[in-house]
Amino acid sequence: MKTKSVTDLIQIDPSLTTPVYKQIVQSISRNIDNGVLVKDDMLPSVNQISAEFSLARGSVFTAYNELRSSGIIDSIPGKGYFVLSTETRQKKKIFLLFSTFTTYKEILYNALLQHLPETCSLDIYFHHHSIRMFENLIREQSAYYNTYVIMPEVSENTSAILSKLDHKHTFLLDVGLKEYREEYPGVYQNFEKDIYSILLDSEKLVRKYKRLILLFPEGLKTRDIISGFQKFSKRKIIPTEVRSGIRVGEIQKGDAFIVIDDNNLVDIIQCARQGEWLLGKDIGVISYNETPLKSVIGNGITTITTDFTAMGRAMAEMVVSGKREVVENPFVIIDRKSF
Repeated sequence: MKTKSVTDLIQIDPSLTTPVYKQIVQSISRNIDNGVLVKDDMLPSVNQISAEFSLARGSVFTAYNELRSSGIIDSIPGKGYFVLSTETRQKKKIFLLFSTFTTYKEILYNALLQHLPETCSLDIYFHHHSIRMFENLIREQSAYYNTYVIMPEVSENTSAILSKLDHKHTFLLDVGLKEYREEYPGVYQNFEKDIYSILLDSEKLVRKYKRLILLFPEGLKTRDIISGFQKFSKRKIIPTEVRSGIRVGEIQKGDAFIVIDDNNLVDIIQCARQGEWLLGKDIGVISYNETPLKSVIGNGITTITTDFTAMGRAMAEMVVSGKREVVENPFVIIDRKSF
């Protein structure tokens, strides 16, 4: 049997919200998985760990009891604890934090759930674009999990909030490519590049209209969409505007819209029907985020959308494998002739 130093085997970060006993469990399991600890290796005593990190002995006992109940370690009276099995197979308990739950996020959630193995458990929470709720949920709930999949609320405080999680087991989803790609692995949308590329490829269609309007709701944080739209606007194909909303009476024949909020989409379609305008000819509409309903509204609504099924699958694979990659998820246009 071999004896290794306390600091070789145990890593405690007091800034994390993860309880110290969980950090001890994770340290021992990680060192077994990495081959640092092998079967029959002796572990530091409860007193050694307690003294080294100024911890209550009860926290160390709790950690060792959890490892023993999992069949990973055992003890010999008068000698101490040792590695019983190198098969850790710790169940991944995943803290999934979304902004809101919409139709397309349901597709994302189902794809993620479908591609996770049965050994994983997944609980979902929502911050509703509130940085306060975002912080509170991470502070209050994250200690009960060992893996974190976060759809971040972008703000000046976000990095500090995320730093409270175990960095090695934190993955970001959907938003935050520009802000956090250097810090966190994840599966992201590249909103600026995607909208610019779609409009560039659709330039011939854009020329059919008198003006192009991006309807960008107040409070929406993915402002890279505006950046990409404004980049295209510099080409001066037709007059362009960015507006938070539009009243039915302001819609004119010859307008083209890029719509993010489905309520705006309904208003535009109703106005087109009242004016007996044809979508794709008299008025143009592109809607963000594909849903089954958009394939049957009128003769179908053209959508620009990320592949949410692919996003969920890629995130599940990253979580299971532990690979720390930055993935830009595929983005496509589904042309139904409404633009």
